[in-house]
Amino acid sequence: MYSAHLIVSLHRKARMMRKAMLLTLLSVLALFACTDRRYPTTLVAADSLCAVNPDSALSLLTQYKDSIQTASKAHRMYYHLLLADAMNKAYVDMTTDSILKEVADYYDRHGSANEQMRAHYLLGCAYRDMGEAPMALQCYQDAVDKADTLSQDCNYRLLTSVYGQMAEIFHKQNLPEDEIIANKNCQKYSLMAKDTLLYIRNYELMVKPYFLLGDSSAMMKDLDHVYQLYLERGDTLHAVRVYGSSVIIENLIKQGNLEEARKRIDNYKTKSGLYDNQGNLKGQYTGYYYYEGMYYLKAGQPDSAEHCFRKLTKDKNYHLEECHGLMMLYQQRRTTDSIIKYVQEYSDAVDEQANSRRTETVHQMTSMYNYQRYQQEAAMAKLNVANQKLRYGSLLLLTFVILLCAGFYLHKAQKQRKLLQKNYEENTNQLARTQTELTLLRQHHAALLEIAESTEMELRDTKEEIQELQQQREQYQAMIDEKKAQIRLLGEEISHYQRKNKFNRMMSEKQLQEWEYYKKIQVMAQTGTSPSPEEWHQLRAGIIDLLPGFHVFLSSHEHLMNLNEYNTCILVRLHVKPTAIANMLGVSGPYISKIRVRLSEILFDDPGKPGDFDKKIQSIY
Repeated sequence: MYSAHLIVSLHRKARMMRKAMLLTLLSVLALFACTDRRYPTTLVAADSLCAVNPDSALSLLTQYKDSIQTASKAHRMYYHLLLADAMNKAYVDMTTDSILKEVADYYDRHGSANEQMRAHYLLGCAYRDMGEAPMALQCYQDAVDKADTLSQDCNYRLLTSVYGQMAEIFHKQNLPEDEIIANKNCQKYSLMAKDTLLYIRNYELMVKPYFLLGDSSAMMKDLDHVYQLYLERGDTLHAVRVYGSSVIIENLIKQGNLEEARKRIDNYKTKSGLYDNQGNLKGQYTGYYYYEGMYYLKAGQPDSAEHCFRKLTKDKNYHLEECHGLMMLYQQRRTTDSIIKYVQEYSDAVDEQANSRRTETVHQMTSMYNYQRYQQEAAMAKLNVANQKLRYGSLLLLTFVILLCAGFYLHKAQKQRKLLQKNYEENTNQLARTQTELTLLRQHHAALLEIAESTEMELRDTKEEIQELQQQREQYQAMIDEKKAQIRLLGEEISHYQRKNKFNRMMSEKQLQEWEYYKKIQVMAQTGTSPSPEEWHQLRAGIIDLLPGFHVFLSSHEHLMNLNEYNTCILVRLHVKPTAIANMLGVSGPYISKIRVRLSEILFDDPGKPGDFDKKIQSIY
């Protein structure tokens, strides 16, 4: 029986490996088909592999190490950028920042906004691996500043990673308020990256700063929301893990709600997938035994509690919890010797943890001091460069003034010589010009006589043309009167069609309001009830018949909208108020206002007020 299970398991693993290799191969082949001609094919392939298989990307880049030495600077900078990215994603620590500082400086001068953000982010990751938290935080902030969040091709997923790293630093430095801000930015940009799973996981991380703040109600509210998000996504496995998480169990035990705690623990043990075939927790989840043991202790089951606490013995990371649990257990049993033993062990564990935290605090202070020293050195370097530039600038300015004065003197002297030469030439030629002008005047007089005779002839011809034009004007006036009469008839016909179209719209609106699903939607709007998928289907089918023009309009723009935006258009057209729409879609009122403003811009090219959008949508039949 055991051999059969082993064979099946091996076959499954083999199939999964084949699928992973096939996926990687297809990714690389697709990349070769559309290779960026700016860089060698190997580097572009490695860039693609970084996202799906960083270990393979790192291996490929390592093999390319010798070839890149003779490449252009652009290719070398791209290579080192990819190498740092692959190492970061493959969890290989970076031990130096020298090359990445050069990479960041290069892309600041030659790269796009996304490339600059990526370079500064990876430089921050190098400082993180080197234990320089303040320097890492500064680089992450530089990466945020480089991002062009208004651009359509902004790498929002990378921006989410940047804020995620900032949140980790804030958490380690016990700055929960800053950590909350960073996590909220993670959530914002994960939604903009259209990665709902990443959004949920970032939302789940909000528990960490709330824990530092001691805000248990906020932690419970956060986990309840995450639980609902996992259920909506159909991810029951992670939903179960949140449902029975240690934070919730601890809070329920403190509240004395042991029945609910028991229910969640059982659910966690049977459905979380974190227990092996022998019923033991896997790896990093061992600490859950402490909260399960505290439940049994509160429920009056000391033997079960001791069984859970004893399982913590195998993991030194939870020695403090083990000692505390056993201390509480023997206090309940009133076993004096054991109480003394575990009180002492618990005290030692607390002291050890305190010493560890003090050491960590010293490291943080040291890194902060180093950071300030780096900042001072950078400021002095900038001041020296500025002074040197000032000296060079003063020398250049003095040289320029001397050359300008000399040039001005030479120009003035040359101009004076040219003026004297010009006066001489003008006086010499004046006499010749006067004689020429006299001859021209005589010729001009003769020409004037000829012009006078010609003008008299033109006057006679003009009078004749005026008489002809007068006759033509009378003919054109008759034609104009006829066209005016035609225009008047066409205007009357247009008015007739407008009145007819207005009547048809009134009838369509009346049929719409008498429609069964229109009335049903109004009732749902009043009660805040969300339509079921079947009701949405019936609603859209009815709109095709009653509002064909509106259906065609929405269908032609459907690719520009998500489901909430599409449904918002339908509900606004059915005269549902914004507050009711928010309740029916399960979102906030301000969110609906933002949707209406955005839809006004993408559907009508007019970023107006939400009310303007409602009028335009409701005018489509």
